[in-house]
Amino acid sequence: MAGICGIYCGDCPAYLAPRLGDAAEVARLAEANHLAPAEVGCDGCLSERLMPECRECRHGFRACARARGVTWCFQCHDFPCQRLRDFLPIHTRDGLSHHASLLSELRDMSDRGVEAWLEAKATQAACPDCGRRFYWFQRVCPDCGAKK
Repeated sequence: MAGICGIYCGDCPAYLAPRLGDAAEVARLAEANHLAPAEVGCDGCLSERLMPECRECRHGFRACARARGVTWCFQCHDFPCQRLRDFLPIHTRDGLSHHASLLSELRDMSDRGVEAWLEAKATQAACPDCGRRFYWFQRVCPDCGAKK
């Protein structure tokens, strides 16, 4: 769930929607990716089960990490590189930028360790009232209405 570029894959709709049984989000993802709903799902960019966008990684993080012999960008001697800086302002939904904090996320992964970072991210991704997992772009829990 710790993406190469510092994304927390655990609150991605492609990861969560099938696990939450969110048929509407699965249908949206299927249509957007030209997949059957049963094909929608991802286990993170370090896994073998990826959505097309992550598998292709058009920003080059997967290929770059392989070429440099690292797992995460923070392990690279060029961190933070221009590729990563160019990635920060893209992918905004409902007014929330999914990438804006990646440099600090990668530094946090490095400082506290990946496992501790993952535990903290999982806690942050859960509704404080009912425990339902939020998609990264959600501000209000769809189950109980609590604000993130």
